Amino acid sequence: MLSKKEIIIIIFLLCIGATRYFFFIPKAPELKNFVSKEVLVEGIVYSYPAESSATLRFNLKQSNENNYFLISTDKGQDIFYGDKLKVKGILKEPDNFMTNTGREFNYKRYLSNKNIYYIVDKSEIDILDKEYKKDLRFWLYKIRKSFSLNILRTISYPENSLSLGLLLGDKSGFDRKMDEDFIKTGTIHIVALSGYNITIIAENVIKIFELIVSKNLSIIFSFFTIVLFVIMTGGEATAIRAGIMASILLLSKILGKNYYAKRILFIAFFLMIAYDPRYIIDMSFQLSFLATFGILYIHPKIFYYLRFITIRFKLRETISTTLSATIAVLPLILYSTGVLSIVSLPANVFILPIIPFAMLFSFITSLFTFISPYIAYPFALISEIILSYVLKIIEIFSSFSFASINVSQFSIIFVFIIYGIIIYLLFKKNKNSPRSDLGE
Repeated sequence: MLSKKEIIIIIFLLCIGATRYFFFIPKAPELKNFVSKEVLVEGIVYSYPAESSATLRFNLKQSNENNYFLISTDKGQDIFYGDKLKVKGILKEPDNFMTNTGREFNYKRYLSNKNIYYIVDKSEIDILDKEYKKDLRFWLYKIRKSFSLNILRTISYPENSLSLGLLLGDKSGFDRKMDEDFIKTGTIHIVALSGYNITIIAENVIKIFELIVSKNLSIIFSFFTIVLFVIMTGGEATAIRAGIMASILLLSKILGKNYYAKRILFIAFFLMIAYDPRYIIDMSFQLSFLATFGILYIHPKIFYYLRFITIRFKLRETISTTLSATIAVLPLILYSTGVLSIVSLPANVFILPIIPFAMLFSFITSLFTFISPYIAYPFALISEIILSYVLKIIEIFSSFSFASINVSQFSIIFVFIIYGIIIYLLFKKNKNSPRSDLGE
């Protein structure tokens, strides 16, 4: 159970969140009179530009105003974070749209959570000052761009797209079919910069630094690496939540304290809500939180009941982890997307054990490409083999006619009922099952 001190901290963080929401979160600018008209906006590029097959999109912060716009223009222009631009185009309000599964995606709310309330479409751009703003994020984005280009140079398509997804959460190279295959097979989480990816990165950074410095120093370096990595990847909700948990884990190791992962999950939750209350309605944040909740709370029980499965090759661990995360997110996924993946379990069992190796060799490939593509070639070859295996498994499982089922109607009431049942089963007293509570 929570102590009085912890309850006071939670209330304090919620008060901070409420204060920030009402007084410090930017409100929508009054521009409705200009919608569907040509506008001229001057500002600074405030995000990492994302390229799709035909367009380039980025966020623009208006000069001398606290207004943000999503700019959509033709692909191929040399635009980067920190550039000062003059943008001319048609002002639009974001529209929600229907997904392939027949669900409405609340695109308007998704953008408003990023302080964006308007889109400037079909933009003509004049660069007023190249690299006008050079802050920490600028240099981190420069590293990200160089890192991405190295991957694209040395690893073939479509393996390079998967590599960028695993390492940076960048799905810009995914075509529509690839994206649908990942969703069908329930493996889209591996390219979402979840706690799984960041934990792999943190563990490997510690191992590298331990070769040259003391353990405590290696943990400190790893902490700063995580912070910089989260900023470099754009600071999405899933990465921030995972970054907070990984950082507190590292801090607990330095202080010699026990790492109460279950408590840390809720600390990360309330810290993020205190920083920006809108995270609570962010779908990626909800799924990330629930998946981690499932791994921490449901996994021990499932692992216990799957004693008949061998622990060799971490088979029982992989199956129980996948099952617990799936159980935790399934009601929300059925409500939001209507997609029920039948092949998620076997697909993840075949894929998850190989992901750390795919990430490691992709990283080494890009690193050595800075020196010479010829030196990086052997590592690129190994990376391609591993990444090709992952893509082949996903292709095979997604090709099955029964790979996924579309659930046309799934009420929010059912969602709350199912989560109520899950919580009841988790916390009811049972002498024959492993203990699972907040004080554990």
